Amino acid sequence: MLLRTIIAPLGVCLSMATSAFAADLVEAPPPAAPTWTIGIEGSPEFYAINNGSNTARSLADTYFKLSVSHSFDNNFVGGIFIQPTFKTGGKSQYYAEASLGYKIKVTDAFTLTPSLGLGYTWHDTGIIKDADANANVPYYALYIAGDWKVSKQWTWNVFNFRYRNAFNTTWETPKLATGLTYSIDSTNAVYASVGYSWKKTDTTSAPYNDLAGDKWNIAIGYKHSL
Repeated sequence: MLLRTIIAPLGVCLSMATSAFAADLVEAPPPAAPTWTIGIEGSPEFYAINNGSNTARSLADTYFKLSVSHSFDNNFVGGIFIQPTFKTGGKSQYYAEASLGYKIKVTDAFTLTPSLGLGYTWHDTGIIKDADANANVPYYALYIAGDWKVSKQWTWNVFNFRYRNAFNTTWETPKLATGLTYSIDSTNAVYASVGYSWKKTDTTSAPYNDLAGDKWNIAIGYKHSL
């Protein structure tokens, strides 16, 4: 009887401790969301208009873009990319850019992201500056993107608009794109997009003495978050 009197309270205490421990296991916070994303994108680009020996819809170049971005706790997102572009005729052009943007949650499903980029392009650029027809130049770029989360796995990248220009010569190259992203899981995604760009350079020769159609493209890419 005495033994039962001693053991019973101990059993109750052990049961309570076990329940509390189990509750702690159930209520453990979920792992932190990934904040870093690495990506690779590739695309052929085609001439948008007839221009000299360049025929509309013929291949202009092929590019590959390697990118790294980081999402901060305060909705800012920073990124860098490097992009080699291999042109027809054996020429090539290279880009390196860093950007900073801010995500604005308009609704639960729709997000706006304005951003500013600063970059440099070099090699066979086709950018006219003084007597140089392939000037290596620093540039700035303004972006605004609108993304609609259609479902858990699908996102419609409704629009991505870019205005880009060199600092010390005319190289206006706006671009408008739209696309779809498919999330394979919480850390992997693939996407595709189509885009159209325009160009104006420091020249008196048509068509690029004014803003004219330049190229259109179909891009595919892969992103991994960690």
